Amino acid sequence: IAAAPRRFMEGPLSKWTNVVHGWQYRWFVLGEDALLYYTSKEKMAKGQQRGCLRLRGAIVGIDGENNSLFTITVDGKIFHLQGRDQRERDQWVKALEAAIRACSAYHNPAHAPAAIRSQLQQAEVHLDAIKEQVEKLDGLADKVTNREKRTVDDLLTSSNRLIEVVGRAVVLLQMAQSRMECSVLCANENENGRSKSAASNTSGGKGDSPSARDDHSAAAAAGRETLSSTSPDSCSSRLPLHPSSTQPPLSQVPPDSATAAAIKHHLHIEPMVAPISYSSSDDEFYDAEDYEEEDEEKQDKKDSSSPSAATAGGGGTTTTTTTGAASSTSSVMGSVAGSPSTTSVDDDANEDYDVAYDQTDETDVGDVQQQHGSVLVHLLSQVSVGMDLTKVTLPTFILERRSLLEMYADFFAHPDAFILTPTLESPEERFVSVVRYYLGAFYAARKSGVAKKPYNPILGESFRCKYTVPNMEKEGTATTDGPFPGTDVNEVTFVAEQVSHHPPVSAFYAEHPGRKISFHAHIWTKSSFLGLSIGVSNLGSGRVILHELGEEYVMTFPSGYGRSIMSTPWVELGGKVKVTCEKTGYYADIDFLTKPFIGGKPHRISGNLYKEGAKKPFLVIRGEWNDKLYAKRPDQPEYVLVDVKESKESRKQCVPVMQQTDRESRKLWRHVTIGLLRNKISKATSGKREIEQRQRDEAKTRAEKGEKWVPSMFAQDDQERWYFTKGLTLRETV
Repeated sequence: IAAAPRRFMEGPLSKWTNVVHGWQYRWFVLGEDALLYYTSKEKMAKGQQRGCLRLRGAIVGIDGENNSLFTITVDGKIFHLQGRDQRERDQWVKALEAAIRACSAYHNPAHAPAAIRSQLQQAEVHLDAIKEQVEKLDGLADKVTNREKRTVDDLLTSSNRLIEVVGRAVVLLQMAQSRMECSVLCANENENGRSKSAASNTSGGKGDSPSARDDHSAAAAAGRETLSSTSPDSCSSRLPLHPSSTQPPLSQVPPDSATAAAIKHHLHIEPMVAPISYSSSDDEFYDAEDYEEEDEEKQDKKDSSSPSAATAGGGGTTTTTTTGAASSTSSVMGSVAGSPSTTSVDDDANEDYDVAYDQTDETDVGDVQQQHGSVLVHLLSQVSVGMDLTKVTLPTFILERRSLLEMYADFFAHPDAFILTPTLESPEERFVSVVRYYLGAFYAARKSGVAKKPYNPILGESFRCKYTVPNMEKEGTATTDGPFPGTDVNEVTFVAEQVSHHPPVSAFYAEHPGRKISFHAHIWTKSSFLGLSIGVSNLGSGRVILHELGEEYVMTFPSGYGRSIMSTPWVELGGKVKVTCEKTGYYADIDFLTKPFIGGKPHRISGNLYKEGAKKPFLVIRGEWNDKLYAKRPDQPEYVLVDVKESKESRKQCVPVMQQTDRESRKLWRHVTIGLLRNKISKATSGKREIEQRQRDEAKTRAEKGEKWVPSMFAQDDQERWYFTKGLTLRETV
């Protein structure tokens, strides 16, 4: 009989069950390779196990909004658990992660052979114990009445099938052990060969002795021989089964049959970890969300003959600007000394970069676990739940073909909505207009729904563009300063700069001189690993300023979440935000609601707009930020506040890529963008590494010289808010 398994942690937790659609008290025991649970501590003492969660290959996740909830995903199931508070949750998560890493060999693959040997020994002990009990049961067949004989025969039939299952498991473990030991022997042989080769080169060319080589060869051959002689077909000869002519097909034997319970009762041993995680009811362990069948076909690779490649290579319309705007690029953006343009593999020298950047459609990353399994394991070995991902290198295939700075420009893809506010008469109308613009701006930036991340901007990187306002004629007066000199005063212009690297802070600014409206903002992106999700907190604020009215509207930003990162990822926003206008006394409390795990829809918004001093809102908002938002005033019918899918977006216009300065986003990342567009991941990775290495080299040079980085276009005020130094009210001329 095997020794009782070690217990690393135990205690009460609440477990969600779909049987009663609610949280149920359970007593959990964390062992070396499984999390067992019981209906109470007393039931645990009696060995009345309720369920088992295998830890090998399991993934722990936490909720970005609920600080006591966590999940365990294993064997295609999601178990929802809840502690009493965040402290208790974190204790369990930390202990679970340590146990999962230990039994999954994430950190030390060399421990895998020992783990397999241990599991094999346990399986063989259980198999022998079961066979012994079946022999005793077989001896009762001739001593029972005819009425009892049928029951005994049924037990024997099921018992033999159980022996067959465990026996095949033993064979598979033996095969895995042989293969693993053979691999280790071969690896050691190669390592010894390299070491002795190096020693030979150093000492004058002396090689391995014949006996050493023979020993390694014999050991490797022995491993291969063991592997070849062990197969599932040999199970019947190695493991004699009780004969029975009435055995049903294996698929018909229920996994929770009375046989298993009876045998466990007679064995009086600790419960064996099941080959698959289970609960007391099949209804309990499936996630409450609707599951869709995964597409099993992998995405075909794009090459130079693919439609997207052909389109990017030619055709289309290259974005152009006025000569004055193009010629003023260097004076406005400022090329950083000692920062040459990226020189990564120049086999895309004939590419039309402007056409490539105009292709904004993104392909989904597909099923990450099926298509990028090795990358997934490598990522899991680097991170733990709650860990800051700032210094973690993420795989290139999840990159979106644009910089984060360019993504912020999409907040102004509806310039007509942005400039509407100053034309409205009452403070209440203006406040509602600002909220409408704010809530309608997120869809343009994340409309694809594809869970890819933009490029992380490097320090000093910048992006600028302009928008033509629909149904607004140009005045004919060109700006001489600001974000985009040379543009008409009736156009919206945008500029962004990465002002800090640690922490990563982006500052951006937009204006419409004709309407005397501007927008200052800064966002510090703080990302963390949540197990099954990646959370990005967007810390900072934005300010819409109506210069002629002296009104300033301050707003915060929701967090972003990349969900289901171990399967087919998708994006949602979550968290509470606030919009306030100190001068008029209006404010809004808005909640971006994440998808609940028990039914419900994603992407929902709930908001209330108030006048200072009032207890009840004068306007209630509901809907989805990527579809329709509805508004309702007291005693009035509900109406559509904004329909983001029906709102036509304006196209951003940029200086042609090769006329930009070296630090501007599109020129800086052009090789990475082309690599991703052509699905040449190694090329994209090479370009990305070159840019990142340049940033490290520049930081090292500044440190050696004792220099501090100073942003070229933005500065901080006394409240540590970043602002554009050449904003509307801060420059002498328009």
